[in-house]
Amino acid sequence: MSLLLELNDAALSLYRDGDPIYQQPAIALVGARGAVFGVEALKSARLQPQQVNQQYLARLNADPLPRPAKDIANHADLIYRHLLEIKGLADEPLAVAVPGFLTGDQLGVLLGIAEEAGIHIRGFVDSAVLMGSVTELRPNTWLLDLHATRCCLTELKASEEGGQAVSRGAVEDITGFGRNACLDGWANLVADRFVQDTRFDPLHAADSEQQLYDQLQAWTERQTLSELAVEVRQGDATRQVRVGPIALRDKLIQRLTPLSEKVTVGTCLMVAPRSAALPGLIEGLEALGVEAHRLPSDIMARAMAQRLGAVDGLKWVTALPAAATHGVSATQAALASPPAGKPASHALCGHRAWPLAGNAFGLPEQGCIGEIIERGGRRFELIAVEDGGQTG
Repeated sequence: MSLLLELNDAALSLYRDGDPIYQQPAIALVGARGAVFGVEALKSARLQPQQVNQQYLARLNADPLPRPAKDIANHADLIYRHLLEIKGLADEPLAVAVPGFLTGDQLGVLLGIAEEAGIHIRGFVDSAVLMGSVTELRPNTWLLDLHATRCCLTELKASEEGGQAVSRGAVEDITGFGRNACLDGWANLVADRFVQDTRFDPLHAADSEQQLYDQLQAWTERQTLSELAVEVRQGDATRQVRVGPIALRDKLIQRLTPLSEKVTVGTCLMVAPRSAALPGLIEGLEALGVEAHRLPSDIMARAMAQRLGAVDGLKWVTALPAAATHGVSATQAALASPPAGKPASHALCGHRAWPLAGNAFGLPEQGCIGEIIERGGRRFELIAVEDGGQTG
């Protein structure tokens, strides 16, 4: 089994063998009796705004809370208590996927908090690089990942020699823009429609504002840009408005404009699955002239299966073996796929193949296609290469 914890305050996620076993927004409601997290906190966020904190995971520090509670005095305390929520599921050392805007000092803070919570971290990996390593990369590729209150744009750089590795390049941290900003834009649009149609503003009362956001959250789960119907109950009165997809798209485009200005002409923008699931995001980016591509929903499962072995020893991994680049490399063209059991000519490790004849790895000079051999901590698969020469 393998475990991966993905740090994203829009949804703190724990995966086992690629399947999500815990996904909750990193938001806390801090009261006299302690803190509650995730969806439970989200459902009271508008009712008790002064007791809500959604900054602790992004800040990853020990700064004091503006309103401390019993045994909860700072951001580190909130991180610790949220990690306790997943402790029962983290029954083996886990890797942690982190956004590019975090620093080594912040990861050191997380490591100490996790150890205090009884969770063993085996290593860190850049989340964009992890997803990009099992994605076909084009020249000038960036990956977009929305967080709650910020957006992470990461440049993915493929090595020049046949695309053998993908590494992290520049990182753009767009603060003030994230999933919450998109939801707030739609909430304002709905509130304006309420005022126009019913002379009632749902954002002027905590209870009606909470109802609006609850329904807005439920609407986003559809993952499609469809009509949004919101019903607000106040006393004996019930009011309802409907907002069409075109108006919703136009409002989203307004929020996406600062992001699109960061994406240069000719950039291929890959969008993380959770971000791409936000209704209208891909369409809105395309309307602004951005070439946006939705990553497959199983990208994390594929990345865990193929790449997680490289994350160990408490390293921070920012480069991994790469999937195929745009176009077919000479190496890929040379690799044949005869039936298993036929004589092999080369040993493949990662995305490089070496001739069996005269190899320096202690591998047998003869073998059959499909055989797996381990030497010196490396895993080799025996294959056949048509030209018989060294590839790399």
